[in-house]
Order: sequence, then structure tokens, then C-alpha cells
Amino acid sequence: MKDVSERRMLVPPPSLANRAEAAAWAVPYAILDSLRRAQASTLASLGFKHSECPYSIVASSRLWRLREYDEHGDGPAVLIISAPIKRPYIWDLMPAFSAVRQCLRHGLRVFLLEWQPAFNRYDNAGLDAYAGEALADAIAWLTRQAGSAKPFVMGHSLGGTFAAIHGALAGKSLRALVLLGAPLCFAPGSGRFRDALVSPLPGSIAAINVVPGSLISHLCACLTGHFRMAKDR
Repeated sequence: MKDVSERRMLVPPPSLANRAEAAAWAVPYAILDSLRRAQASTLASLGFKHSECPYSIVASSRLWRLREYDEHGDGPAVLIISAPIKRPYIWDLMPAFSAVRQCLRHGLRVFLLEWQPAFNRYDNAGLDAYAGEALADAIAWLTRQAGSAKPFVMGHSLGGTFAAIHGALAGKSLRALVLLGAPLCFAPGSGRFRDALVSPLPGSIAAINVVPGSLISHLCACLTGHFRMAKDR
């Protein structure tokens, strides 16, 4: 397994007051995350878990790991960019519900980029690190392994946003780009999620080193309620 060299992005550190306010936001949701992981482990032990295709980790860096699925054809390479806020196995839940298996059945050589768990020591990694350097390293490695053939790239959710940004910066490195549920516009008025929930959040929330998944789930639940109230009016 190849270990790609580490790069760091330097950004100004948040103030002590912002860190304290951010912690007050994050800690309750971090506790909920722990409870959710315990619940998932319990369900998995009872047999309620995903069933993925065999794969090997063929390259990695501080931000990502690259899977190559073992049973593949000799067709073009396809790189799946998973969302960093979702588990990558949603692409391969079980034989009857699997985008990975569908690609393999058509003789494609399938790779999946899964993001490493976020840690506080990487809190300065931003769009340049994720959409720029991380994807550039992974795609360059994959292209060399595929005999200099450009890969097809599929990105989902925030992973698709990263892929779109990378495509805009280095589109010549891709054969084609497919986006699934990937937000691309964040200007005022571009969407209710941005205007109703994200924009009103306090600026100090940016000081959270690792955003808990439960906080994102809570925002999405609030957004659903916002849509329902708007529909009833």
C-alpha cells in the first residue's frame, strides 16, 4: 500500500472565545455520536449490517484511503468519491442494493475513495486540501495504475462537491464526471438549507475542529420541519 506524502494548509487559529462557544455547540452532539455508534455496533452484532464486496486498500494519505475492488474486469477505471459525512458502504450495502456491484457487472475496474476519520490535528484541512491536493494525489496514483488512462469519476453529496471543484481546477485529469445529489451553489437565495439553517448559525461554529455527525443530522431534521411548515402555509 502506497502512503502519499502529507501536506498541510495553514490558517489563522480561532480565538479562545470562539473555541469555547464552539465547544458548547459540539460536545452534546459528540455524545450523541457515541451513542449512535454504540447502537450501530449492537445492531451489527445481531446480524443487521451491510455486506460489501471484497476490496484491498491500495493507497492512502492522511485524509483518504483508496479501495480497489478485487473482482473487476479489464474495462475503464471508475473512481467513486464518497461523502466525508457518510459511510462509504452506502455504495455497496448488499448484493441487491449496490452501485459498486453494478459497475463490476459491466466489467469496470472500480476504485472508491473513502475519507479518513477527522481528527483535531487536521483541523486546518479545508477545500484546498480535500478538493485540491487529496483528489489530485488519488487521481494521479490511479491514472498511473490504469496505464495513464484517465478515470471516470462519480461523486456523491459533499464528495460530489469536492469532485466538481477538482474538475473545475483540473478537468483534464478526468475522462468524465458524474455528480449525484451534490450541492454546487451556495450563494444567498440558492437554497433553503443555506438560507434557513446554515446562514443563521453563529460564526463561532467554524471553530469546531471536527463537526459531529449528529449536529448535521439535527440541521437536516430542522430543514425537513422547515419545508413542512412552508408547505402548510
